[in-house]
Amino acid sequence: MIKDELKSIISDKNAKIGVIGLGYVGLPLIVEFALKGFQGIGFEVDQKKADEINAGNSYIVDVTSENVKKCVESGNLKVTTNFSELNICDVIIICVPTPLRKTKDPDMSYILAAGEQIQKYMRRGQLIILESTTYPGTTDEILQPMFEEKGFRLDEDFLLAFSPERVDPGNPQFQTHNIPKVVGGVSKDSGEIASYLYSEIVENVHLVSSARVAEACKLWENTFRAINIGMANEMAKVCNALGIDTWEVVRAAATKPFGFMPFYPGPGIGGHCLVGKETVIVRDEKGERVENLAELFEKETAKNRVRRFEVHGSDVIYKPNLQTLSVDMKTNERTWKPVEYLFRRKTDAATVTITTSDNRQVTVTDLHPMLVADENGSLQQVFAKDIQMGMHLPIDSKFVSMIKKYFKKLGDLITVPVKSIEISLTKKPIEVFSVEVEGNHTFATSYGIFVHNCIPLDPHYLSWKARQHGFDSQFISLAEQVNSGMPKYVVKLVADGLNDESKAVKGSKVLILGVAYKKDIDDMRESPALSVIDLLRSRGASVVYHDPFVPEVHFDHAYTIGDGEPLYNMDLTDDLIKSSDCVVICTEHSGVDYNRVCELAPVIVDTRNALDEKTRNGSKAKIVRL
Repeated sequence: MIKDELKSIISDKNAKIGVIGLGYVGLPLIVEFALKGFQGIGFEVDQKKADEINAGNSYIVDVTSENVKKCVESGNLKVTTNFSELNICDVIIICVPTPLRKTKDPDMSYILAAGEQIQKYMRRGQLIILESTTYPGTTDEILQPMFEEKGFRLDEDFLLAFSPERVDPGNPQFQTHNIPKVVGGVSKDSGEIASYLYSEIVENVHLVSSARVAEACKLWENTFRAINIGMANEMAKVCNALGIDTWEVVRAAATKPFGFMPFYPGPGIGGHCLVGKETVIVRDEKGERVENLAELFEKETAKNRVRRFEVHGSDVIYKPNLQTLSVDMKTNERTWKPVEYLFRRKTDAATVTITTSDNRQVTVTDLHPMLVADENGSLQQVFAKDIQMGMHLPIDSKFVSMIKKYFKKLGDLITVPVKSIEISLTKKPIEVFSVEVEGNHTFATSYGIFVHNCIPLDPHYLSWKARQHGFDSQFISLAEQVNSGMPKYVVKLVADGLNDESKAVKGSKVLILGVAYKKDIDDMRESPALSVIDLLRSRGASVVYHDPFVPEVHFDHAYTIGDGEPLYNMDLTDDLIKSSDCVVICTEHSGVDYNRVCELAPVIVDTRNALDEKTRNGSKAKIVRL
């Protein structure tokens, strides 16, 4: 039996362990296996990362170069960009990211791409484990059907499990070997062997009854944290309004030895479609054309080269050989972009029919993200239900034969005002469609109207799953609203502090201290500092930053609302501090001399309680605290 075969080679440490994705999760994991005597093969799409590790160097704060070098020199660790070597692995562990976009829809493409590679090269007798954070059902709804398409059978030809990552970057107390590991298999054998494998490198392994339980466990942990931080952020606003020291309140509450766990405020925490009658502009080897979405989906489904599988109530076609007309939200330039997915699902959501002043029309679900041009000529996202008469929609200029006086020129676009909006309730579920577009995340639909795409996934996997079963998880959604609004609140504090010095945000120089999402690491994932910078630059501030762990910050224009130009770390000199109108502490790195900052800065906004009472009392700066 495959179970016994795998258990035997794991016990003898003859199992080859493959890890896809060598970031904050994958690299510590594969090094731990290598240190315990297993042969580890890392799989990376980034050749530079592969070269670094093969040279014995670590780029992750929790993994020393000494350990990497030791593993490489012993022959227990190598990294390759050649995914065909997945075939020689006995165990394959997927450690790819599932980030949220600015629109709060999760990017599942990394998991799908990893699954594609495994399916291409897998053989009989392998154990496959997913560690990436995702919604309950991903392992058995997405990965299992992909592998079974190749003719393999669960338990007879392969085993499949989920084990959520629990990495806390920069925490020297808890690392891979001493963080309890939760494991759940799609089958009983899968769970038992995955648990047996992890017990070779982890002190405490907790086996649960299924992969779905393990998936939900991770979301429960993350949701617990998000909700409590949301409460802390809300309380911080209340305390500020009442003139009460937020941090003193938290410290006092934390003296209770039972029934309380302290959470601290901060600057933030690091699906919807078109109706079937709508059209999309596409091109392939046959040329450029306008396609009805429903008909396009059926055509692509009929092609053998396109996979179709069920994802959370949606039919999904992955990577059809199509391009669609898209617009770059930063430059307003039209371009052709590859289609990553086509989606079809049923919904009973309300629909919104939007008609422009020149009688163009598009019908979408109420929460589909539309594009509108603001007064400054920038494209912004607005839910369809929030579209108002007079707002300007972007149109491909090639679809405009006559320029009218109320049209506006915007790069390759013409913007046309909205004439009417009609919201209709659906009496029974209808089929709706969406297009996921690489890079720009926008596409042209009926009459050349550009809209934003949106994968029909909820940013909060648990709340989405709950709604599928008739339950609206208001608590989770409310916490997200509070947390996602914190960058705006921080900018308000900056504006208030500058106002007290008779200065405006526009034209002021703002120094951000710390852009990583937590102290003393270089991890930028979901860092609220990026949103703070965006908002400040959109209001006309000149923003610079100092972070000894992050040499440069690049802004993807699809994620930003202000000036998307990259920023580079600046040395924290006296001149830099003195020349700044305001200093914002977004991340409280240990190596920063906050006493010196307090001596030289005119205004300081402390979002992390980095300044102790003695430092604050001895400062001449105007100090605003969260």
